[in-house]
Amino acid sequence: MTALTRRSAMLAVAAVASLAALTPGAARAADPVKLEVGYIPILAAAPLFILEGEGWAREAGIDLKLTKFESGPHAIQAMAAGKIDLLYAGVAPVLVARSKGADVSVIANSAVEEMVVASRGEFAKALGGKATAESIATFVADSGRKVKIGTQPPGSVPDTVLRHWLFKVVKADPANVEIISMGIEKTQQALLAGALDAATIREPTVTVTQKVDPNVGLLATGAEMFPNQPGTVIAVRGPVAKEHGEALTRLLKAHIRAVDLIAKDPARSAKVANEYLGKGLMEPATLEAAFRSPGSKFVADPHGVVPAVEQMMAYAKEIGSAEGTIPVAEAFDFRFYDAAAAK
Repeated sequence: MTALTRRSAMLAVAAVASLAALTPGAARAADPVKLEVGYIPILAAAPLFILEGEGWAREAGIDLKLTKFESGPHAIQAMAAGKIDLLYAGVAPVLVARSKGADVSVIANSAVEEMVVASRGEFAKALGGKATAESIATFVADSGRKVKIGTQPPGSVPDTVLRHWLFKVVKADPANVEIISMGIEKTQQALLAGALDAATIREPTVTVTQKVDPNVGLLATGAEMFPNQPGTVIAVRGPVAKEHGEALTRLLKAHIRAVDLIAKDPARSAKVANEYLGKGLMEPATLEAAFRSPGSKFVADPHGVVPAVEQMMAYAKEIGSAEGTIPVAEAFDFRFYDAAAAK
């Protein structure tokens, strides 16, 4: 190779390097940002499954590793320990962890008014679909035992809104109720097995349980349990937000796209999400029915949920699930969502 040829080759390499620097998409394709994302196996996490299943994360130059958790408090513990970077989970455990010093922030919303209270068996028959302090007390007197209600661990959204419904809305006597903490899948199994009188569940569990047992009835909707009930959000660790801000914006753009797809094409959304959420356990048609359910309300914009979150965290403090005052607005970092929504 002549000196002139070698010089030409070196100039070509330099030109390619310069072009890669000016075209971040090309650079991302060669060296994607790796992010570990925790999730709870619920319908509200569907945008994550869709953006991953459709390949939108990879198109954005992001390599996701998904890890399943059975409850928000368990997931946030892993996040606070640095084991995962982002989390699709209930807002309550995220803010409780923040109140205890964890460097985590909410960067987007995913769903609202997810939780419902479902009942079956003798308890459901006795209440006839309407829960009051008197009807619960009558059941306890007649059966000679407390009402057993399953939910997720203390500090979770399901536990918080259940207690709000029972003791603030229904005004039930705490002495008449036994609240049992367990994982999401075990809650569904225990309800269908008759080990529980009632449980807090959400889609697709609502659709699945009613398909298995048509006698499963709803005692309260999400709005009845807690008006504008806050639900699943996306949270991120502080160091990740500082180091990968551009990647988070691209990821949230894909998240917004997934939320839009659920509204426009629930059939396709169900087919993609089923690979992650219900494969081997339910048909895509069941998942599609869950997407179309009144209990499915997907909202990506985090701005509008702040007032309801403030109310919920005030109640969490009241019942001892949260320590001290939690400045909710400070726990939300809107930069990445706003940038993603503007593009």
